[in-house]
Amino acid sequence: MSAPEPIHSDEKPKPQLACFRASAEFMQKPHITDGPDDYRLAHGNVATLPQDAAVNHAWVEEIDFVYELGEGRKSLFSKDDYYKKNKIINVRTYTAQEAITLIGVYGHWGPWN
Repeated sequence: MSAPEPIHSDEKPKPQLACFRASAEFMQKPHITDGPDDYRLAHGNVATLPQDAAVNHAWVEEIDFVYELGEGRKSLFSKDDYYKKNKIINVRTYTAQEAITLIGVYGHWGPWN
């Protein structure tokens, strides 16, 4: 019996981490898309997570607060405390409209860089 042929693809697999999906879905809720422009989808590196990816975590920011989402959880933190505690670096933020557009362009929840 021979070994199965490996499947090759020209495209690299896209990360589909729970935090990216949950945060992007949160940004698409009507109270966010139809409300004031106070929310930002954030992608960045968290020092407490493995750094094998250029961007390894997603969360939602609302002015001075951070919503940590994923795997059925939703926690609220002060933005300053969240950034200090998790040693956040390499942050990119997106408005709700930018996030919705990038989901359509790339066909996944992120990261997009």
